[in-house]
Amino acid sequence: MNSYEALYRKYRSQTFADLVGQEAISRALQGALVNGRVSHAYLFSGSRGTGKTTSARLLAKALNCLNRPPGSPEPCNECESCRSVAAGSALDLIEIDAASNRGIDEIRDLREKVRLAPALGGYKVYIIDEAHMLTAEAFNALLKTLEEPPDHVVFVLCTTEAEKVPLTVRGRCAQFRFGRHNEPAMVGHLAGIAVREGLDVDPEALALIARMAEGSMRDAIGYLDQVAPLASGRISVAITRELLGVADPAAVAVLFDAVLGGRAGEAMTGLNALYAGGVELRPLVRGLMERCRDLLIDSIERRDVAARTRLSGALDALLRLDGEVRRHAEPRFLVEATLVRLAVEVAGAAHAAADHPAAPRSVAPTAAPPPSPSTMVAEAGIEIPETPPFEAGGAALADPDPVILVQPVSGRGDAWQRTLADLPASARAIFKAAEVGFEGSKIVLTYRYQGQFGVAESKRGELLPLLPTYHGPDVNLEIRLLPLSERGVPAKPLAPEDHPRVVEAVKALGGRVIDVKEIHQP
Repeated sequence: MNSYEALYRKYRSQTFADLVGQEAISRALQGALVNGRVSHAYLFSGSRGTGKTTSARLLAKALNCLNRPPGSPEPCNECESCRSVAAGSALDLIEIDAASNRGIDEIRDLREKVRLAPALGGYKVYIIDEAHMLTAEAFNALLKTLEEPPDHVVFVLCTTEAEKVPLTVRGRCAQFRFGRHNEPAMVGHLAGIAVREGLDVDPEALALIARMAEGSMRDAIGYLDQVAPLASGRISVAITRELLGVADPAAVAVLFDAVLGGRAGEAMTGLNALYAGGVELRPLVRGLMERCRDLLIDSIERRDVAARTRLSGALDALLRLDGEVRRHAEPRFLVEATLVRLAVEVAGAAHAAADHPAAPRSVAPTAAPPPSPSTMVAEAGIEIPETPPFEAGGAALADPDPVILVQPVSGRGDAWQRTLADLPASARAIFKAAEVGFEGSKIVLTYRYQGQFGVAESKRGELLPLLPTYHGPDVNLEIRLLPLSERGVPAKPLAPEDHPRVVEAVKALGGRVIDVKEIHQP
């Protein structure tokens, strides 16, 4: 009984006409074969499953085909050389896995053997797979051979990370970049394989397989091979989802809606139900990303600033999660933590908006000058206490910048809320924590804690570009730290490096405190 042959091996392209996608590269290689302009070294780069190694084998087969007619690039697939290449037994085709043969000794051995004449065809073709894995010493040893190889030798370096191949090596190769396969082409190729294998596959199932493969034809054929023997009758999209561990889009939408609604408990329940049902975490994260992206595009088209900001922050978190979930020791906990954090952030923002609603918009007369701080305070009915001195090191020191807290007026408060909505999520939280006031054309942000004040100063550059849009071209920004006497905490001796004048001097000079010494004066 013959052993089963995997579909991706069974349907590997045997001629350039069979090669799926990469039309420009295929035409270039065929033209080189027809015109006798085959390079001595090639660099094929691109993501996995895009046809790099298959194209290299086709090139080797065509070069050594004993019956290839003049003016034709296609191998005959019938001569002894073509059959041996297809069977993987050709002596003139040497494939080296650089991931496991990456040292200088292996390359030195290669340099000695390239001088030997071909056994059957006219060329010895060396395919070095995952070439970027070679050590620096191995690349240096290979360099001279690549530069001046024997006339009967052709090198093909295949890699998924061309940027890791030294420039000196890349410069000696004809370089071809293999792009990802698009989904329609993949679906068409899968449908052809299904017909030849006698499989009744739902077109939606083929589309799901193509989407999961992420541009890799080899992976797509592997997924088809995975579902083929496990289903009887028609292979539906539901069966395909179940066998490949892919969540139903409706379930993904319900889960993401719970996250966006700030319902952390519901999100946890939905995630656990999907996980218990056999859903793989990485496809689930990608499904959440697609859902988030669709909603983000919709919010941009509707010009919904608040939704756009919230969704862009969520998409950023999901993108990071997609990269981490593959290598994390406990990916389930990582996904849970990320979704719960997003839900809690949404809920917190909703509560904050309810506790501090944006003031209704008002239109001020254009002829009236901006109100002074005292006028604004009087309108708000706020009593401004005198700022008492605070204790520092046992001595009474007057604060150099007494702070006046000012309540925002309605129209400018609304503009401030819209400014916050346009900020990146990484900066929005710190500016929302400030007490906001307006002094003429100046926006005053006041903080009670030194840590918050420092973070706000570091994020100043992200806020400034937005201010003219909502507050006019003459707007200024001041970030203040509330004096200890008004922070609601007991006064305590200040460390010398925390004295306001020292902090101001360090900031002005762009320096830092590295040591504090007590000076005894006579």
